[in-house]
This record gives sequence, C-alpha cells and structure tokens, in this order.
Amino acid sequence: MRNLPRLAFVLFIGTAVTIFCTLLLSSGFLTADKKSSASRKGQVFIGEEREENKIFAPTLGPLNVSQQFLKMASLDAHLLRRGFTNEEIGSMSPLGKWLLAPEGTPPPQSNTNKFYLILIWKYGQFLERRHIRRFTSTKFSPWDQCSVQNCMLSYDENDLQRADAMVFHLHFTKSPSELPVRSRTDQRWIFLTDESPFHTFLHGNQKLSHYDGLFNWSMSYRMDSDVPVPYGRTIRASDSSPIKQWTAIVRTSKTKLVAVMGSNCSGRNGRWSYVKALKSFLRSDLDILGRCLDGNRTICPGHFDQDCTALSAYKFYLSFENSNCEEYLTEKVFWNAYHKYAVPIIMGASRRDCRRLLPPHSFLYADDFADANALADYLKYLDRDDERYLEYHKWRDYYRVINEHGYFGSISKHYCRICEALNYNSVALKVYTKLERFWSKANDCSPAGA
Repeated sequence: MRNLPRLAFVLFIGTAVTIFCTLLLSSGFLTADKKSSASRKGQVFIGEEREENKIFAPTLGPLNVSQQFLKMASLDAHLLRRGFTNEEIGSMSPLGKWLLAPEGTPPPQSNTNKFYLILIWKYGQFLERRHIRRFTSTKFSPWDQCSVQNCMLSYDENDLQRADAMVFHLHFTKSPSELPVRSRTDQRWIFLTDESPFHTFLHGNQKLSHYDGLFNWSMSYRMDSDVPVPYGRTIRASDSSPIKQWTAIVRTSKTKLVAVMGSNCSGRNGRWSYVKALKSFLRSDLDILGRCLDGNRTICPGHFDQDCTALSAYKFYLSFENSNCEEYLTEKVFWNAYHKYAVPIIMGASRRDCRRLLPPHSFLYADDFADANALADYLKYLDRDDERYLEYHKWRDYYRVINEHGYFGSISKHYCRICEALNYNSVALKVYTKLERFWSKANDCSPAGA
C-alpha cells in the first residue's frame, strides 16, 4: 500500500469506507441515538443530536452515504494536491474544505431546514461598522451572496435563551465574567478572533486558559477553524482557458516599484526595521504610506475606510504582517497586493502556508533573501526584465482571488460563514477544553519566517 500514490490511497480508503457504511446501514446497525466521542487539539465531542432533531431540506434531499463519501474524497484529494497533509485535512470542517474547493464546487449538503438565530454578544453594534456597513454609511445584508438564507442576526441580549449560536469577540472581551450564564447545551458558543495569537486580547493580562471549556466552535482566519473567516482566498478558476486581460493591466499601470502602507508601527518580527533597511537601498523606489517611518500621510487617508487607489501603480507590495503566525495572511496580501495587480512580498505566515494557500509563483518571501540588500537587488532586476516580472502574474489565468475582509468596501462574509457552518458542519456537539492546544502563540507563531 505504501507504494500507491497518495491520491489513489485516499480514493481507495473513501471507497472502502463507503462500502462498509452502506453495509452497516442496510443491516440497521446504525441507530439515531448512538453516541460518539473524540478528542483533537483540545476539542471534546460530547455526542450527536438524535435523528428526529435533524430535518433535511426537502428541495434537495440528503445525499446517500456513497455520494457523501465520494464528494468528501474529491475535496480531500484537491487539498492534498494543494499541499495539505492528511492530518490537516482531517482537522478541517466541511465548510473549510468547501471554501478552498475549485470555483463552482457545490456547497456541502445541508443538515437541516431549521431557521437559526445568531446572537453577537455585546459588541454587535461596533462590529457592524466592518461586517455590515463595510466602513460605509450603507447597511448591507449579512447574507449577501451567501449560500444559505435561513439565519437571523441579533445584538439583543434578551435573545440569549432563544439564540442557536452565540458569538464572542475575544479581542474586546475584558474577562470571562462578561460572558453570560449558560443554560442550553445545544447552543453553539463561538469565539471569534481576527488577530494573531499574539494579539488575541486587547484588555488586561488575560490567558486563553481562563476560557477553557466554554466554547464549542472556533472562528478565525485559519482554515482549520470550525467557522473559517480568512481575509481572502485563492481558488482554482472554473474556466481552464487562459484569459490574458491581466497582461494589459500590468503592462500599462505599473509605473512605480514597491510600496508599503501601515498605521501600526510595531511588530514582533522586526518588520519596520526591515522596511527601514530596504528603504536605505531602494531610496525613492520604495514609497512608505502612512504614519510609520515618516511616511506619506496624505496620499491614502482613511486606511480601512477608503480604498487606496494609489497602490495600483506599484509592481510590488510589502505584505509585512505584525506577527509571524500560522496562516496569518491579511488584506495586505489579498487586497493591497493581489487586488491591485501587485506581487506581494510576504513576512508573516510560514513559507509552507503561503504555498498551500496562495497560487504558485505569485509571491516573494522575505526570508528567501539573505538580507534587505539582496531583496532590493532582485526587485531592481525584475524591474528591468518585464517578461520575468510578468511570470509572477501568470497564475491569474488559472486562479481567482476572493477578498472577504470588509475593508476598503470589500464584502465581509463573517456572519454568512456562521450561518453556513450551522447548516453544513457536523451536528455533533464539542467543547474546546484546552484552548491553547488549538490557538497558541507558543505553538503557532515564531519570531521569524520558517
């Protein structure tokens, strides 16, 4: 068996399990109230809901066991080709796998036609600025372009007992005492964080262990979250025929070399020291926008509120995050670089994360260069060789970039993803008994790229 290719092995296992489960079903061995338990990365599964509580959408009907396993085997095989390991794939929810599937892949089978109430605890009005208004004066539907429409959003704490899901934004939570008393075991408690593990909490000297045993689901930019909300995604395009429209855009709009924009002038990875060194080599070829390192504060005011159209003129963008943590790729990559037809130069997530989550040959990685001087020399070389530079854009023929962060007017899919998770993810309830096994600055972050 070890000599079989990984893809053939996955399909073999999927087929074997399909036959086994079909035999079990035909023999009546599977019962509705059968219990299951498991533990993975601090998650304890505490049982499945009874079958009478599962109502399938009548318009679609449930997929049979064979169809379900074949569909999941296909998604797993696609993720293997992207570079994920079997263990990583096993840690992903059905929603997470679907979000990385090729364009046009149907969503997972819905487990219900129930109507869900989602309660955003305490900070709903503040979060509305990004996830509903998208930093504008307009209110957008949280279900805009969502694959499901059977959810309602509430900020009213009087809905505590009625809510099917509760969302707690850890960045603003001051202590566990802010959380309500729980009275329903079937209510999904979800912790939300858009920041890296270094910046999970804004208030006080808190520890994740203070919240052990409270949450059922995770919600973060990482794809192994129960509710993945990445800042952006790149997926294989459905049309396999190359479209060269990007070539004209890149050839005509790129009049400057490299830029960086920022308002947070700190970072545990020494990013601004690197920018300072790079500036000493590139001089006028590197433009610093924002308040850091005496940058230009007038060309792009508003930061998240308004799109910085000036970035469209640059060939490269320094996508330097404030932390080097697992899968931490933000709008700096997906909007400031890819959306602007620029090549991102990445400091943040690991090189391996970038290879799994981003299109091939679409980025430069800062740690691949001996120092800032070596990077500067390579950028100048690419600036002189148009054809070599254009090779970093050829992926645009085969991949699509999807921005979903809510900044600069882009759509936010946070609340849609919760609704989708309620529809698509396993109905088995679980608890994060040890949060730091899933979310940890010690285990998930490093001072430098790897």
